[in-house]
Parts: sequence; structure tokens; C-alpha cells
Amino acid sequence: MRKFDLFIDILKTYDIDVDDYAVYGSAPLVINGMVKDVNDLDVIIRPSKWPFENKGEFRTGPIEFFDNWDGEDIDDLIDNHSFKYNGINFINPKKVLEYKKKLKRLKDRDIWGN
Repeated sequence: MRKFDLFIDILKTYDIDVDDYAVYGSAPLVINGMVKDVNDLDVIIRPSKWPFENKGEFRTGPIEFFDNWDGEDIDDLIDNHSFKYNGINFINPKKVLEYKKKLKRLKDRDIWGN
């Protein structure tokens, strides 16, 4: 079993309405075959629906929750730049690739190119 599938199963155990969050990072790229697997899940949650005590970021095991993403409007990302897969919202790969190209992290080099 891929870590991706295991992490999605874990994510589904959280008491957060599926319309209030979306998965971004490399996970959407797994769905379209650009990446084989993930090491964690990055999840954005609508700031107005943030369920955790500390604002901004909450990490638990392989899942990291955020109420922000690189100056983007989280509500707009979830409402207009996501797609459903297996009952979960994922940010469109195009948006993820724009983000990864901007960061130019070495670990993402195979994705964003030279």
C-alpha cells in the first residue's frame, strides 16, 4: 500500500467537513501520476473553520494542517481550484506546480525541471 493511501485514510478520521479543506503539496501529483508516492500530506483548512487550538499550522504524524498557503486565498483555492478524488478535495496540479516552481526546492527538481 502506498503511503498516500494510508495518509488519506488517516485524514478521513479527522472531524473536519470535507468541504472545508483540501490536500495540496505532492499528493495531487500522485493522483495524476507525476509522483509515485508522498512522505506526508499537506492540508489547507478554511481559516474560518480552523479546528485546532494554535492558528497557522498543526502537525500530527504524517499530516500537516495549515490555515494559509503562500499568500493564496484558502477559500478561493478550495472553492475554485480543487477537484474531488475519493471524496476528498485536492488542489489542482497546475496550482501545485506553480508553487513548486516558485520554491525551487531540490527535492522537487524532477517535477519543476531545471
